[in-house]
Amino acid sequence: MSFYSIAPLITSILVLLLGFFVYSKNKKRTINKIFFFICLSSYVWLFSYAIGYGYKNEKIAFSWLKIGYSGIVFIPITTFHYTVEFLKIKKLKPFVSLNYITGIFYVVLIWSSLSLINGISLFSWGYYPHAGPLHPLFLIHFFGLVSFSFGLWIYFFIFRKNMLTHTEIMQIKYIFIAFFIYNFASIDFLANYGISVYPFGFLPSFIFSAIVGYTIARHHLMDISVVFKRTAAYSLSAGLLTAFFAILVITATNLLSSFAHVSSLRISIVAVFVITMLFNPLRNKIQVLIDRMFYKKSFDYYETVRQVSSNLASMFDLGEIYKFIGDVIYNAMGLKNVYLLVGLQGGAFDIVYHDSPKKDRNVIDKLGSEKPEEMKMNKFSGILKYFRASDSILVKDELTGYEESLGQEAIDRIKKELENFQGEAVVPVFIDKKLSLLIILGQKHSGDMFTSEDMDLLKTISNQTAVALKNVRLYQEKVNSEKLASLGMMSGTFAHEIRNPLTSLKTFAQLMPEKYNDPEFRDTFSRIVISDIQKIDSLIRDLLDFSTERKPTRMNNFNLIELVDGVVDYVEGKLEFERSKITIEKNYNEQEINMMGDTEKYKQALGNIVMNGCQAMHGEGILRIGIKPNGKNVDITVEDTGEGINPEDLPKIFDPFVTTKKMGIGLGLAISKRIIEDYNGKIYVKSHLAQGTTFTISLPVQNQ
Repeated sequence: MSFYSIAPLITSILVLLLGFFVYSKNKKRTINKIFFFICLSSYVWLFSYAIGYGYKNEKIAFSWLKIGYSGIVFIPITTFHYTVEFLKIKKLKPFVSLNYITGIFYVVLIWSSLSLINGISLFSWGYYPHAGPLHPLFLIHFFGLVSFSFGLWIYFFIFRKNMLTHTEIMQIKYIFIAFFIYNFASIDFLANYGISVYPFGFLPSFIFSAIVGYTIARHHLMDISVVFKRTAAYSLSAGLLTAFFAILVITATNLLSSFAHVSSLRISIVAVFVITMLFNPLRNKIQVLIDRMFYKKSFDYYETVRQVSSNLASMFDLGEIYKFIGDVIYNAMGLKNVYLLVGLQGGAFDIVYHDSPKKDRNVIDKLGSEKPEEMKMNKFSGILKYFRASDSILVKDELTGYEESLGQEAIDRIKKELENFQGEAVVPVFIDKKLSLLIILGQKHSGDMFTSEDMDLLKTISNQTAVALKNVRLYQEKVNSEKLASLGMMSGTFAHEIRNPLTSLKTFAQLMPEKYNDPEFRDTFSRIVISDIQKIDSLIRDLLDFSTERKPTRMNNFNLIELVDGVVDYVEGKLEFERSKITIEKNYNEQEINMMGDTEKYKQALGNIVMNGCQAMHGEGILRIGIKPNGKNVDITVEDTGEGINPEDLPKIFDPFVTTKKMGIGLGLAISKRIIEDYNGKIYVKSHLAQGTTFTISLPVQNQ
């Protein structure tokens, strides 16, 4: 084999492998078959020429070169066929058939006469075909077909751009560049006319294969998805770089040998030196480029998964979850827009979240409840039909693979629905096998397609979102259950507490006609009625105070010492009236501690705690009240010598409607806790059975 045969031989094998790869991905698809025939034609040309260069026997060399030329004949024909099929121009299909017939006619001429190839000529690299009398007509047909194909690509790229998806635009862009560079291989025709220019058509063929391979990996050309591990990508790039250097050296050697008459040994020595100096730096730069182009999101995505997992675990508000998920996907993937649609009763879906660049935000902000019908998704939607049959992520550019299962009409409907949202993909969120949420993703700002790594991330986010939404549902059910239980407890407690005074009122009302003239009865009646009405009024007031979430509005400056003294004086007066043996001790010496807030609320909160301590001592004992500044806070302690609180009951003492007393409905401490927390304070409790209980209230000084 000749030295000049190595480069075309290597390129022919690479081209054929690419063709087999594309064909194997979908053997039934016409576009894949056509591309395989392009590669097969190129392989026949390059491989046969590589073999022909190595033969000294003119007859054998001529036979191999005829085989090679038979492959050349079909390169423009298969390229045109690929163009027509890719761009779906049905009107030109008869013209495609006519060209194949013409190609067969050329092959017959090659093997039966000397009109297309008129023998061979010997050059420095080996034998090469000589053009026959009909060869110029062949070239006119060749370049005419190639030019027409280029014209179709350009026309669609310029005038039909608005009808194409972003991915289709990128595919057309790169495949046009690939064919354009491939066309430079036609410089090999110069040698057919005796011009001694080494045929380096294998180099554009190699570049063509590289660009097509890139377009497949990056933009899913011909709907082919490829997943490369990083190490495999590095190895492949090193192999291609080696092949490129080999081809480049061979090309340079041939050209310099032919024109400058430099010996191949000298060229090889220089080439080895250059390769030694450049190979490692270029390999490293290519690996960096691969990382940037194909693996640039790996670390970010792992961090995104961790962020989603940790944050969703503590979220129980639907709106908060929708916003968090939308923001994460929008920012992590660099999208132009994202929509979240939630399922409604009846099977329809409506928007609950939207994000896009600021210039587009007002679109959805102005919609409110008056969203256009096309931005709502009814139960007959093509997208919803897709997810009734599949739980996989829907990608717009991959819908062509579902023509048999969905039908072209359904695919067209899905694409139209996605256009309403400027969407490229839809991620479903299923809860208990029921579709509950749709995440519609727009294009990436980078123009890239959604990769397998993107799909993995989106599936993970979908699964975690489903768990979070289910947790919210369970949490809401638990809260509702607790509310119902609290309502039942409140109703029973309130009914019990209000029934006693109502019974007294009813009894006195029944006796009034008989004993109205009895002065003693009237005095007793008046005293008991007023007392019972006050009791009912107190119960209602406590219930309203607890059930109404009112933030403090009346803010005034006051002296905390004076306020506590006032509460103590009021309680002491009440104890004296009840002839109680409880003693209140003031354990504070401060004269003035300035505070800000609603004094009536503070009195209510402190009064409830002080009265609770007195009631715990059953009419006899010591209640100690202390005030102690603590940095920016002030601590108020209320300590009784009562019976103490059971350790099992201690965690529940601030819960509403929880009480161990015979009287009251268990709202006093709950109301006090709420008031204290409204002023950014805290309340703590310690208790020991048969020894007493201590409440500590910590309040900010000069609370604002």
